[in-house]
Amino acid sequence: MLSSAALAFSGTPHPEWIGKNVSLTSLPHTGRPTVYVFAQPDCAACSLQIGALSGLQKSNPTLRVTLVTEQNSTALREYLSGFSLKPTIYADTAGRSLQILKLKSIPAVMYVNAAGTVQGFYEGTLTNDETRMLGTALLAGKPVPRLTVPGGVGSSAIPIPGVDWAKNTNHLLIFHSATCHFCIEELPYLLKYARENPSLAIWIIAPDNIEAVKKQFSESPANVHIVEDSKDKDVGMKLFSSYATQGTPTQILINNLGEIVWRGEGFNVDNANPFDPGKLPLK
Repeated sequence: MLSSAALAFSGTPHPEWIGKNVSLTSLPHTGRPTVYVFAQPDCAACSLQIGALSGLQKSNPTLRVTLVTEQNSTALREYLSGFSLKPTIYADTAGRSLQILKLKSIPAVMYVNAAGTVQGFYEGTLTNDETRMLGTALLAGKPVPRLTVPGGVGSSAIPIPGVDWAKNTNHLLIFHSATCHFCIEELPYLLKYARENPSLAIWIIAPDNIEAVKKQFSESPANVHIVEDSKDKDVGMKLFSSYATQGTPTQILINNLGEIVWRGEGFNVDNANPFDPGKLPLK
């Protein structure tokens, strides 16, 4: 079962799906503009999203909404009876679409045009205004506005002391803690990657214990930098908050325009290693 996302849109945009065909997700499509909503009856945030979609469909009766759920059960039908929404239900009992889309939380909403092209995909709860704005554009055949969240893919990078985005094609932020087991496990792979990619500027951001962090990176190559600010000893902690970092390690790739192009969380050498060949979308 997927966990529920936070209230209001503070979730994860998935711009990597924009422009792709919905057929890649295994979801059905009938040649009409469609909003796919991933939800379950026992998810409070899902109720907010379904309520917002109910209002959108009421004012746009031709809008097709497909509810992607784990099963088409009696409990689900009873749950939907409390809303004006009239969705087509797609019971993805095997969870194939969730796996392909790599969804970690619900609700999630995908906007797909008549040609079957994904116009927007968001993991989290959209507000009523956001739901209406994106749905209205979809039905009108206009470009669907893109939503971003601070620190999320597609948003502008928050300034960092001593960093000029224009000086390097690629910047990699590493949110690191000296006492984090997974950070320590990540360290040799990170340093190897840094040596193999000398033009990549890597910035290590730690919330505290900066001297211990310096010691851990004492043998790092010249393109690895520890972020410090002599005028603000709490700069690391503030950047953790500004980039909405939930834990360590977190990796964020930024281009020379100061745009966040990729974000990863955690580390596992087998299935969550951002330093595997081709994983980071470097320019």
